[in-house]
Amino acid sequence: MLPDLTSLALFLRAVKLHSLSRAAEESHLSVSAASRRLSLLEHHFRVTLLDRTPGGVVPTAAGEALVQYAISLSKTVDAMHADLSDYANGAIGRVRLHANTSAMAQALPAQLAQWSQLHPQIKLDIRELRSRAIIQAVREGLCDVGVVTAWEAADDLRFESYCADRLCLIVPQAHPLRSRSVRFADVIDQDFVGLDNSSAISQTLADAAQALGAPLRLRVQVQSFEAVCRLIGAGQGIGVLPAGAVQAFRHDMALRFIDLDDEWADRRMYVCVRAGPIPSASARLVDHLVRTASTAD
Repeated sequence: MLPDLTSLALFLRAVKLHSLSRAAEESHLSVSAASRRLSLLEHHFRVTLLDRTPGGVVPTAAGEALVQYAISLSKTVDAMHADLSDYANGAIGRVRLHANTSAMAQALPAQLAQWSQLHPQIKLDIRELRSRAIIQAVREGLCDVGVVTAWEAADDLRFESYCADRLCLIVPQAHPLRSRSVRFADVIDQDFVGLDNSSAISQTLADAAQALGAPLRLRVQVQSFEAVCRLIGAGQGIGVLPAGAVQAFRHDMALRFIDLDDEWADRRMYVCVRAGPIPSASARLVDHLVRTASTAD
């Protein structure tokens, strides 16, 4: 049996305010009613949750554990109310979309804006994650549609070709390399600025360096495309990023883009969903993304 949500909210307020009486006031309860609710909560779990001290109430070890669960439960309940209120206001569907940084920095936002104009009653929940995390989220049913660069053969997933996402070499404007195109082998001995190891690009570069039998001199690792570009512009090394995703930084940060004559640089993005039938709203969004992206290509 689940504990009473009102009592859990009261408990969290008491922990935050270090006062049961102030928590009762904020909860529009009398102190006696609040005390009774806390006693019932302690009886439910068969533990003491709060200790009374001269400075106010503080959670016991069991209370500290309950705080984390109560916060998580409170967020879930809030999300539930938000979702259902959308349906009460006329929504007829919801699609959870997770996309990688490259997609977010290119055409995807405009495509989603167009989708929302065409389907105002279908709500979108959008998150930005790494491709591997997105694939796992689709597999576990935590999101409906993923936009990724990673692709894998799997019976439980379906991948639709979405758009090109070509990688290029990025150097400072004053860099001595003046070729319009190079092979990765020609620059493997230089210092690189890159993303953290969880990114698909970092894994691609590590694999390429290993194939060459040379170490990748990854001197700086950061979390975002913009940070990579800023550090390259500041002379901290060179880097490899999707050309389309970082065009906006090219002139402001005095960068030059050089084509990579390596097969692995010709990446594509994919729309990923679970194999088999999917909800109609998700299927319509997949069709919209693939169709409008192919037109742009």
